[in-house]
Amino acid sequence: MPRETALRVASALKDGGVRGVVISGGEPTLLSYLAELAAALHRPLGDRPSPQVVLSTNGLAPLRTMERVLPSLSWIALPLESADAAEHSALRTGVAPHREKMLTLLGEVRKNHPYVQVKLGTVVTRLNVGGAPDVLSLIDDACLPDVWKVYQMSETNYGSDNRDWLALGDEEFEDVVHRCEAAARERGVKLRVYRNRTRTGSYFFIDPDCEVVVIDEDGERRIGNFFARLADADPPLSHQVTGDRNVENFTGTYPMTRDTHPDA
Repeated sequence: MPRETALRVASALKDGGVRGVVISGGEPTLLSYLAELAAALHRPLGDRPSPQVVLSTNGLAPLRTMERVLPSLSWIALPLESADAAEHSALRTGVAPHREKMLTLLGEVRKNHPYVQVKLGTVVTRLNVGGAPDVLSLIDDACLPDVWKVYQMSETNYGSDNRDWLALGDEEFEDVVHRCEAAARERGVKLRVYRNRTRTGSYFFIDPDCEVVVIDEDGERRIGNFFARLADADPPLSHQVTGDRNVENFTGTYPMTRDTHPDA
């Protein structure tokens, strides 16, 4: 998305009173203007509180890049797929040493940006059922995440193409969840679980081409250009998602329970 368009989107979201924004991808740290975009979202608008800004990243950006972005974040979402090095590498191919870089970034956040909360994400597939429940064993007590979210592999897009050899059945997934629950309880980490069969949240995405994508139990649908839909007030764009479910989907993963940001 061009820089000017992204900043217009940020302004429109804030004008609309949006409470939380996830900058995701693809890999958003490849954006040359990421720090400017995060700062624009984070900056208060009049007497309104600024939205919570979440960056979902693979953790591979140089620390100097992250140092420019972290001051504007409320949350950072990082992936860790397995405590077993071979399992992790099978899912994060071509980015070695991914796990070590991700853990280094996690340590940097905890040491120098304590106001940024951390969500750790683990996607469970047939390739990492052994080591997925043990990912917290790689993390020191001082660097543990605020939330650990375990995902059943979604059978859409890439997942649909590779479902037969990657996806777990519901019963197999629940066996992994049971082990993750025990690990999270032992380390005092809040666990969240994403199950395909109970996906009832309401998701609202703005794609790089500025098209709006809405996802709920009825599937994924593209509903037109963001700015064109904003200008068409009947029905309002906000009516394309179920508001309380959209909020619950966000706050269920990124709780709005702590605000220790120095600029707050």
